[in-house]
Amino acid sequence: MKHPFQIVLANEAGTHLFSSVKNQILVFGLTGASQGKLIGSWIDPVDNLQPLQKQQQEKIKKLVTEVEDGDKKVKVPKIPTPGPGAPPIYNYIRSLYLSHQDKYLIGISDSDKSVLVFEIDYQNNENCINLIKRQIFPKRPSSITVDEEDDTIIVADKFGDVYSMDIKGPVIDDEKKLAPILGHVSMLSEVLIVKRNAKKFIITGDRDEHIRITNYPKTYVVKDWLFGADHKEFISVLNIPKFDDSLLISGGGDDFISLWNWHESKFITKFSIKDYVTQFLTDSHLPPERFLTEESEREMCISELIVLTSDSKHYIVILCENIPALILLELTSDLTFNYVQTFTTTFSIVDITAIEESGTIIASVDNEQDGEDKNLIQFYKLSNGKLQDASISNASISTSITELNPEIVESRHDFYPLYSVNTLRKRSEH
Repeated sequence: MKHPFQIVLANEAGTHLFSSVKNQILVFGLTGASQGKLIGSWIDPVDNLQPLQKQQQEKIKKLVTEVEDGDKKVKVPKIPTPGPGAPPIYNYIRSLYLSHQDKYLIGISDSDKSVLVFEIDYQNNENCINLIKRQIFPKRPSSITVDEEDDTIIVADKFGDVYSMDIKGPVIDDEKKLAPILGHVSMLSEVLIVKRNAKKFIITGDRDEHIRITNYPKTYVVKDWLFGADHKEFISVLNIPKFDDSLLISGGGDDFISLWNWHESKFITKFSIKDYVTQFLTDSHLPPERFLTEESEREMCISELIVLTSDSKHYIVILCENIPALILLELTSDLTFNYVQTFTTTFSIVDITAIEESGTIIASVDNEQDGEDKNLIQFYKLSNGKLQDASISNASISTSITELNPEIVESRHDFYPLYSVNTLRKRSEH
């Protein structure tokens, strides 16, 4: 059986689809002569043992040595390995991001806590992506974004620090020289960089339901924190609509999304999606076994949020983790959310991306739930104010992309993480 794509990311022109499956990045053509063809690929050569071997070498350097008869004796420590009950170690691509004008593809490799920078050349028929930089960070990066000049990457990590990294600058071998430009006291889950009235700001969301706005590059100056939406859980998505860059939409572990005027630090409104999602929650949405109690309820969280404009109206497409549906809202001219549609799908959706100009949504689906091999990629389209299935008209592309996915596994037990957003939820032992 084929392993589902964990990430899908279409370029703005809608000509190419970037994807990841396990430790591979695959690029497919969506139009013209390259339609449905694999035109770029990269496999992460770093395996799970390399970071552990690095730890071993660092320990050796710190050991106290004894000198006897002119010979140096060092007791070599064992390679550190996870103990019983520890979660498995995966070598996979955690995130993908396209820079402006498709100059660069930026990724996060979970294997060695590194940010990957690929140069994109669509004219290269053999392989359109070329790795030009691999920067290892002290702590595991969790989110990335790129400034509009395409020369700086902003990196947020799991320990609450944010770094600024030159795209074309040299690799920094000494991790101690990587100094954070700002920090939270909680794990960071999302980061944006935005320009407003000729000034730049970094917007960060964290595991402790905080949204912070920081001046850039003077990151020692905090502009504000956003309060008023009653977020009680982690923030996993932040979206600034292209039609109005003063607005910010946020969501995460709560059962609602919020709308802000972030530049004025003003909360505008929120909309609960609980009633539209509850019907799709299963036992897979219960807390992990060690946290289960008789009072435990099924949990929902927002894993992706896309803004589309059609016929001068603005729509919000919401993906909740591990459910077979998309929730469609309209954002009206008076800045209120109106419910439009619950668009159900055959299988749970892993990830979505959009071609905004055509209103097309491309979804990676978890279609192995019934044990049958079907297309891993599905197409939907926003038309006449509603989402519609467009998979039949795109069946040849879906089939080709599915067949070109090289990762074959024996069963679902061999799947790498497909649904990890809800792991951000804070828990206490009972």
